[in-house]
This record gives sequence, structure tokens and C-alpha cells, in this order.
Amino acid sequence: METLYELHHHPHLRLSIQQESDAAEIFALVQQEKPRLRRTLPWPDSVTHIDDSLNTIKTNRHEFAAGIAAVYIIRWDDVIAGIVSFNTIQDREGEIGYWIAEKFEGKGIVSLSVRTMIDAYMNAGRVRRCIIKASVENPRSNALAQRLGFRFYGQKKGGEKLGDRRIDQNVYHYQV
Repeated sequence: METLYELHHHPHLRLSIQQESDAAEIFALVQQEKPRLRRTLPWPDSVTHIDDSLNTIKTNRHEFAAGIAAVYIIRWDDVIAGIVSFNTIQDREGEIGYWIAEKFEGKGIVSLSVRTMIDAYMNAGRVRRCIIKASVENPRSNALAQRLGFRFYGQKKGGEKLGDRRIDQNVYHYQV
């Protein structure tokens, strides 16, 4: 997995596996973005202390070493902008997740990050099929999947829990 530890595709973009030394900066960014992130992601309210970020990073690094997940920090011009990941990798199928700070939205950074990660893992033979599950209430995420050439596979009723609500998800597949 060493060749997949850090990914470059564009002069401004660098994707790297999280380090424990990144915990404070990631924690601060999550706290700053929490009101916006909680609208589309189930976990932001569970991040209340820097140790939460540190423990998540430790788990993510263990899963990367085991080849079952890969969580990358998105750095744009060396500033942490968000996260892109294969939340799971199993049987050469990867389920993709991502989030980005508001000030970096609308610049194509998430699209470029997802494409860079997919290309690296497909070229390494680690994945053959990728999945994006996008809330029906998240038009940006649905548009990203479509823009990257993912095909609509179906809708998962109540597939995502946000707070006390169950939200339907659109499921998209991309395959070589």
C-alpha cells in the first residue's frame, strides 16, 4: 500500500493518508464546518474533542494498512480542505465518501480528488467498481457522481440516518 500512501494528480492537489499529527487541524476544521456538515453527514456531532479526531485517525490508519479502507486528507495548496475516502474496500469494490470545507466548494476540488483516488486504486488493481451513495437531499453529491461518469443504480429507501430522520439515498456505480 506504500505507493497509495500519497496521491498527486494536479499541481495544487495532494491527497495523503491521515497522520496523527493532523488531528488538531482536522478537529478544528470539523468544528468550524460542523453546522454545514451535519446537514448531510451523520457523524459531525460525535466529534467533540481532539481525541475523537485522533482516535478516528488511528482507526483509519489501521484500516488502510489492512487494505480495507483508505481515508485521505485533501490538501489544496498545502491547506487542509477536506477528506476523500474509500470508506470500505472489499472484493475490489470501494465505497466512496467525501466532504470539503465551504471555502473550497465549487472549485472542482472534490471531483478532482475523487477522480485521482479512483484512478490510483484502479491502476493498482485494488478496485474495479466504485460506489457513491448520495442523499436525495444533497444535489451537489448527486451531481458529482453523475459528472464523474457514475451510473445511477437505484435508490435505497431510508439508507441514511441523519439525526432522528431516515433519508433515501441514490446509489451510483462506476466500473472499469
